[in-house]
Amino acid sequence: MMVGFCMNSIKSDGKWVRFYTGFDSYEHLTDFLNFLTADQKLCSGKIRKRSEVGPQSALSLEDQLLLVLTRLRLGLLLQDLSFRFRISESTVSRYWLNWTDLLHARLTQIPILYSARYLELFEPKRTVQYQGLNCTVMDCTDLFFEVQAKDRTKPSSTHPSRNHYLRRGYAIASSNGFITFSSSLPFGIATKVMDGQPLEEIVGGISPLLHFPNFMQNSPVQLTHQQQEMSRQVLSLLSLIDKALNFRFLKCVYPQNMEAQVDRAWIICCYLACLLHDPMGLS
Repeated sequence: MMVGFCMNSIKSDGKWVRFYTGFDSYEHLTDFLNFLTADQKLCSGKIRKRSEVGPQSALSLEDQLLLVLTRLRLGLLLQDLSFRFRISESTVSRYWLNWTDLLHARLTQIPILYSARYLELFEPKRTVQYQGLNCTVMDCTDLFFEVQAKDRTKPSSTHPSRNHYLRRGYAIASSNGFITFSSSLPFGIATKVMDGQPLEEIVGGISPLLHFPNFMQNSPVQLTHQQQEMSRQVLSLLSLIDKALNFRFLKCVYPQNMEAQVDRAWIICCYLACLLHDPMGLS
């Protein structure tokens, strides 16, 4: 009987742990898993151990996290992960949605400080006021999506067929020294290429509110003991973006109904880049 892909098959070899998860060792990955699952309120109804009473989980917590990190790292399809882990595609989808929700909620609790010097050097950027907070919005990358078939344009003698549009991946710096990430800003745009020319439009006409972490809005800043231990400092923003884009999930082209998932993945990958790389422009 063929054994499915799992943490036990790679945890003794740091090279493969790093390849599939980004973490340099199984021990560091375990520490990260403990951090993610420490908040029982966030985990309730989403993350379930196989030993818990109730509907049973097909995979251990370690393997559930491995599945999600592997998709982020390699950009794999749900069908591929279903085959690797020997579980149904619907189960893979459930793990993906629940764990990215948890990753987003926990990682955005980590304070990330930025260097004013590198912020000044970064382009393109703009200064805005949002929810009473003065912040600098930096355009970091493009995230690509498929144009629906009914909206696609036919190629012409002067322009090839263009069947995608994009959303921006942003970093947002507050005036009190902290930074967070988003790609679904109220003042953000999508760019759909029509007839060979870019057409900028507000995404769906309405964008969700951006919720800043409390420490970005307060001055002086009061951090908890855990936040102080987990805090990181970004020196080079360009270096941070390069490392976030090592997660190949961000480089694929997705259907329109995955906008929210890709938005969340951009945020997660930026925070993971902050946690996983030291120094190389981060400290």
